[in-house]
Amino acid sequence: MAQQDVLLIHGTWGHGAEWDDFATELETRGYRVHAPSWLGHGHPKEIDIWGTAEEVTKLGLLDYVNALCELAGTMDTPPVIFGHSVGGLLAQLVAARVPHRGIVLLAPAPAAGIFALYPSQVLLWARFLPRWVLGRPMYPVKKATWDKYVANTLPQQLSDEFYGNLCAESGRAYREMVFWMFDRKRASRVDFDKITGDVLVVAGSEDKCCVPTMVKATAKRYRGRADYVELPGSDHLMIGGPFMPAVLAEFERWADMKDISSQSVGA
Repeated sequence: MAQQDVLLIHGTWGHGAEWDDFATELETRGYRVHAPSWLGHGHPKEIDIWGTAEEVTKLGLLDYVNALCELAGTMDTPPVIFGHSVGGLLAQLVAARVPHRGIVLLAPAPAAGIFALYPSQVLLWARFLPRWVLGRPMYPVKKATWDKYVANTLPQQLSDEFYGNLCAESGRAYREMVFWMFDRKRASRVDFDKITGDVLVVAGSEDKCCVPTMVKATAKRYRGRADYVELPGSDHLMIGGPFMPAVLAEFERWADMKDISSQSVGA
């Protein structure tokens, strides 16, 4: 028997260290956890987040996917892949390409073809439209906007901590995601039939960044193969803070139901 590998994929403006508390909880449960930063991303203490902004925006979704697939290929067991926000989209793109035990999608961003023009999402993201079109760097929104649309139920101290550690994002990657119908590479198109592992999809009832209706639409793409859970009171940042225990509890319930263990038999 070997430890079951878990791959944690962060979201927009993020880095692997955002998962620290979540990863620790999984490790105490016996899992081997991997929480990389996307290419060009990192904690402000580790990289020059503004100096690397022009380099980051040269990267597209498939650059992130290829790096994550390469990492998954080095693991001892087919991983359980967690993805948060855009990381939820990447988790599906990776799972369609590599062996995996299951995927856990936390407030996932939409794959190509999933409707996303909900009022709060438009108010949050439309400001970046010129940067998407031009493929320019996406710098984090103002703090007041962050508090209103991303961390709207999170305690202020935790919201401040998340916000203070953000980095620049790729406008090109977002262009591929938002304008999927014009993307010749089909970068944000998920082949749901190639995702063979069990699927858990988690939404926050108060999420204004990836609204529950849209998240549920992702679960429906699996045509009955995905379990859907909505956390009452949770905003978008469910990977830390007061709603993290509820996410972990839902994962444990689902993992037990699907016979997913921290110890992988026959690895």
